[in-house]
Amino acid sequence: MQHCLILGGGLSGKAAERLAVSLGFSAAVLSDSPGLDADAAVAPADLVVTSPGVKPLTSPLWQAAMRRAARGECEFLSELEFGFRHWPGRVLAVTGTNGKTTTTELTAALLSAAGVDARPAGNIGYPLSDLAADLREGKLSAEALPVVEVSSFQLERCDTFAPYAAALLNLESDHIDRYAGGFGEYAAVKRRIFDRVAPENRVYGLSMDSPSPRRVTLCGEALMVDGDEVLIDLGDTALSAPHNRENLAAAVELCLRVLPAEAVLSPEFRLAVRTFHPGRHRLEAVHEAAGVRFVNDSKATNPASTVAALRSTPGMVVLLLGGLDKGMDFSPIAPFADRIRFAVLYGECRSKIAAALPPSVPTADCGMDFALAVGTAREHARSGDTVLLSPACASMDMFRDYKERGDRFTEYVRNGAEP
Repeated sequence: MQHCLILGGGLSGKAAERLAVSLGFSAAVLSDSPGLDADAAVAPADLVVTSPGVKPLTSPLWQAAMRRAARGECEFLSELEFGFRHWPGRVLAVTGTNGKTTTTELTAALLSAAGVDARPAGNIGYPLSDLAADLREGKLSAEALPVVEVSSFQLERCDTFAPYAAALLNLESDHIDRYAGGFGEYAAVKRRIFDRVAPENRVYGLSMDSPSPRRVTLCGEALMVDGDEVLIDLGDTALSAPHNRENLAAAVELCLRVLPAEAVLSPEFRLAVRTFHPGRHRLEAVHEAAGVRFVNDSKATNPASTVAALRSTPGMVVLLLGGLDKGMDFSPIAPFADRIRFAVLYGECRSKIAAALPPSVPTADCGMDFALAVGTAREHARSGDTVLLSPACASMDMFRDYKERGDRFTEYVRNGAEP
């Protein structure tokens, strides 16, 4: 019996364990801990599957597995690769620094409206290994089409992952703390999504150069298909903001790889575009009081996301920034100084953000006190302003995840947090 060792016990680790057991492997889940002999721990494994949250530069288990794999003593795969190897059908994939989740959800929703059994999966919260296990257990039809959100972490240990079509939405500064080679290495890992994708099925976001002609383009407020067919007026959708135009264009491009153009131009497909709304924590209006809007954009975990939020938010902004640093460059926020009435800084990397803002932006350092940060933002807002939580950072210095951070913000603004 093959022995499978899974590194990391989160959602991906549990999914890999479930799939391994369904395949008849003996399986164990292990995480780094003080005093653990990593080389001895990985020695019995024929196969090591790593969760995306395990960091190559700092994990003794990851490094021990890498050494063992380099000697040819075991296979060492990402959970994404493991799930893909045991999925018999086609897969669509979406990556990029920003917009992955919305584009994945949107692609699946549009395909479903066209009669395809599309399943959002991957980094979105339902690992591909879980879908593969569902199929083996008879809980899912072989006709299902996974639409997989893919992070750079998941691509690191892939060597056969071959989506039928894939989208690379954009590349911005993020997760630089994970890659010794900095942004160049991060971007190269992201581009691996295309390694085994036919050139005509490689979709690039509108902000990127595309080596192949685009089938979906913008003409003013109209989204066009194949040059002369108007799919929809963006003003009739919840996707008219610049970043969501990019997400919608990529989603429709992916749909055109598995649907005929007439299906994409059908009334059912158009209705699905018109009625789709991005998920929570993405420029989510959560409260209004005394003429001040409060917007939860907690999903903005890098500076490029915050820039997109500022571009999409009219008027003056009181901006909440801070959280866990990932080695990112915060300078892209500086050109919006004339739009930022006040910046409220909190969390681990607040000093680094403060140094990146021009002196013309008044700031408050609220330390690790998020309630104080929200109350301070409320205090400095004027009628007509937007209090915008768009942190430009990960959340795990103070919260479980971006969802908890957004929920806490919503709770505080609705209940009147005071500084």
